[in-house]
Amino acid sequence: MEISTFELLVKRIAPPPAPQDVARRVVQGYFLTITNLEFKPLTYRIRFNISKPNPAGDPDRTLFNNVILADDIAGANNLIPLSGGANSTVFGGTFTLPARQTASVELLPKPNLFVDQNPDFEVRGFVTLSLPRIKGQSQSTTPVKVLLNPEIRGTFLPNDFPGGTGGDFDQIAYPLTVATGKALNEIVSDQRIVIPTITPEVLQSLPADAIESLLDADDLEKSQSLIQLMAQLDGDPKNLENLSDALSKLNIPVRVSST
Repeated sequence: MEISTFELLVKRIAPPPAPQDVARRVVQGYFLTITNLEFKPLTYRIRFNISKPNPAGDPDRTLFNNVILADDIAGANNLIPLSGGANSTVFGGTFTLPARQTASVELLPKPNLFVDQNPDFEVRGFVTLSLPRIKGQSQSTTPVKVLLNPEIRGTFLPNDFPGGTGGDFDQIAYPLTVATGKALNEIVSDQRIVIPTITPEVLQSLPADAIESLLDADDLEKSQSLIQLMAQLDGDPKNLENLSDALSKLNIPVRVSST
């Protein structure tokens, strides 16, 4: 499901030639408070779909190598590995939330960006949340209930930061509208993948976003999908050739044959 938009910033609130003393640097992150209302633990996948950098390849307009993804239930932050490469527009990670528990999931700029006196990090996009398969199986046969509260939080840095230990640190925080218009939502669990015999026609009609979704999957999910696919194929050389083509589309360097 779509949750909200997001905007991450590390930059001055006004561009040069505005004087630095009235154009302080702002550091802005995305926070999602989420409650698992079910009576069992669930694993969620959160994805950040960014606007394409303009110009292409601008390192200040991507999440790659610029952010930290973490979750916090009632203790220290737990870092979440974030998928996605230098040219990706979709970045994602998974986290597990115990039954009836609330967590804060945070997407934050890396601290090394703060020391630049004239930073220009700026990324916008939208956030989605799903319930991925676990060991190839759906986590729930019925929609699961969650409470969602997305918001933006920011800090204004004093101009002598990081040189001084004091200074004027101001904070901002504002809620974001949930796409459904309500805090209480239901998420349908991803179903087990059932793939029939692959033909060239199937490969040609494969939606680009389906490939993008699998590219964003973690290694375990890719392996599970691959095993499920191979289990449904017979040893016909044409089927195996089509399977190899499908793996190539998913950047999986494996070819299969009947010999």
